[in-house]
Amino acid sequence: MPVWPPTLRKAMKLSLSDTFLHFLCKYFLLHVILLMSLAACSPKENSPAVLVRQGWVSDYAGKLQPADKSRISANLEAYEKETCHQIFLLIIPSLAGENIVEFSQRTASAWEIGQPGFGNGFLVSIALDEGTVRMETGSAFEWFIQNGTADKILQEEMFPLFRQDKFVEGLERGLEEIMIAGRLKPIPENHKPDICRH
Repeated sequence: MPVWPPTLRKAMKLSLSDTFLHFLCKYFLLHVILLMSLAACSPKENSPAVLVRQGWVSDYAGKLQPADKSRISANLEAYEKETCHQIFLLIIPSLAGENIVEFSQRTASAWEIGQPGFGNGFLVSIALDEGTVRMETGSAFEWFIQNGTADKILQEEMFPLFRQDKFVEGLERGLEEIMIAGRLKPIPENHKPDICRH
């Protein structure tokens, strides 16, 4: 990366009959249910669409050469086979006014990064026009951002190479550092999901 007390009155004389009162209650309840249903079904205005994941590397900006994309994808796939952790890379041309944190969190949630129930995933989001990068993590790797590991990788490994117009080198250097840090929290073999067991 975000539940809404009754009063008791004694012996009240009602001018309305019980039948009519019952009718009014049912009418009010149906009206409330209808309004709630319409609100739930109506699309949220200005709600950005979630980009479709294109594998390990989703390059919507066309920034990577096919050979670079294939190599990075193969490395990320091999890393999952080794550790059971998942790393996804997303490159977009622009955020179109959206905050990088909100965009990254929304995408990570929609893509369900990490193995089900483990929260052991990473999403690296890069917006080229804004020159910004965000590392989003599953719950198992929240410490990765909290203790500054993500910022250190960005500032010391990736950004210096990006500034030298060495985008691919900076990208691969950063991903390698993420892999190294991820290996510090291995999943015990007897707790791994079946898909990760050798």
